[in-house]
Amino acid sequence: MSGTGADLSPEERVREYVLAALERRRHSRRELELKIARKGLSREAAGPVLDRLTEVGLVDDEAFARAYVESRQRSRPRGKRALASELAARGVDRDTVDRVLAEAADEESAGEAARRALAGRLRSLEGLPREEARKKAGAFLARRGFAWGEIEAALERDLPADDA
Repeated sequence: MSGTGADLSPEERVREYVLAALERRRHSRRELELKIARKGLSREAAGPVLDRLTEVGLVDDEAFARAYVESRQRSRPRGKRALASELAARGVDRDTVDRVLAEAADEESAGEAARRALAGRLRSLEGLPREEARKKAGAFLARRGFAWGEIEAALERDLPADDA
């Protein structure tokens, strides 16, 4: 990287800015476009720079989506619906989202992700009547984008209904 931005061409400024952003973490192409615009850098220069970085594999929406899903499922598990929404908000196209989520579903069952999401919440549900705890746990998982079948499986395992 050069020293001052004043002696750099618009393309060089964009390239340096994008490479610095990519050193911190992966980004989708759309995220980088928005960052460039917010920074006030040349939008005209951004296209060719991002195209070149895509060609060499530094900007890769599919790799970004995989890393995002893996990180999210490890730290704060989400359902497929929530992950799809989050990736779409970051500019990842629908086909890529569908492909990455299908691969992720093969690696870990969604029911297991729901159970892991619920595990951290169980302590706050202790002492509540069983049905109230189930209702709160179900709402918690629904807000995190899990499908009803996944929610039911997690509830049956971790908060079984009272035997009547």
